[in-house]
Order: sequence, then C-alpha cells, then structure tokens
Amino acid sequence: MKLKASTLILGLCLAMLAVAASPAYAASTTGFSSFHVEYQWTNEYKNATFDSPYDCLIENYGAVLNQCGQDVSLVFDLPITSSGNHTIQVQDYWYGWPGNTSFTCDAYSYAGTSGSVYAWGSLTFYEPGQNLPVNVGNGNGMSIQLICWNVPPGGGIAQINWNM
Repeated sequence: MKLKASTLILGLCLAMLAVAASPAYAASTTGFSSFHVEYQWTNEYKNATFDSPYDCLIENYGAVLNQCGQDVSLVFDLPITSSGNHTIQVQDYWYGWPGNTSFTCDAYSYAGTSGSVYAWGSLTFYEPGQNLPVNVGNGNGMSIQLICWNVPPGGGIAQINWNM
C-alpha cells in the first residue's frame, strides 16, 4: 500500500509539472492562407472601376507577395479564444527588395459593437527577414486583426503567430 500511495503522489506531481511546463495555446498561419485585401473607402472609389489586387497578389513559399504595380493593403483575421492581452509575431517577406522601402502593420481589436474599434500597436518593416512582435489587448473584445498598410510591390507577409 505504501508503494502504491507514493507512486500515485509521484504520478500526480509529474502531471502537474507537465501542465505547468506546456506552452500557452498558440496559433500560426502563413500569409497567403489568411489574407484579404483592405479596400479603403473614399469618394474617389465610389464609381471607379479598377483591376482587382487579387489578380496580382501571389503565393511564394507560403507568403502573400505583392506583384501588383501599386501598393496594396492586407488584412489578416486572427481568431482568439480568450479575452485579455495577445502577442502577435509577424514575419515580413520580400522578393527583390528595392531598398529604402518599408510598410507598417497595425493591430486592432473589436468589441463586437459598431464604433468599438481599438488600435493597439504598430510595427514597421524596414528590411527583409524581420520577425517583429506587437501586443494587442482586447479587454472584453471578441476578435483581433492585423492590417498591413500600403505593402509595396515586392513586399509581403510570410507568417503570423499569435497566442489565442
């Protein structure tokens, strides 16, 4: 009986250590598998006709890559399962980086009601191969997203990681 009780206690202790050592639930996606184009509403677009950026945004090793003739803004929906603070890690991607080129991504949270958008943080990519973090708190919010504004031709997003 003594051996069984000590074995049970040892087993419980090991199980508690394993739970404490396991990482927080995290999510990851490639840029190409999760992007949408961000169309900015302005009066100049009200009656305009233009080619879709979806025709010139391509996949390159999992990254979404801008091969359009102009800058394109990209939106990434990041599903979450809990309220509170979240860290988003974003890796840029460049194909034929022209130098002296950059773009900025902003993290937003939404509380699920009209007009309840909160901007939390920004990160700016200045060179190839950067992997930058940004924090977003969603309080009692329901979702978070990342918008990368005016990604220049040859630029893109390779992958995004975040805690849920």
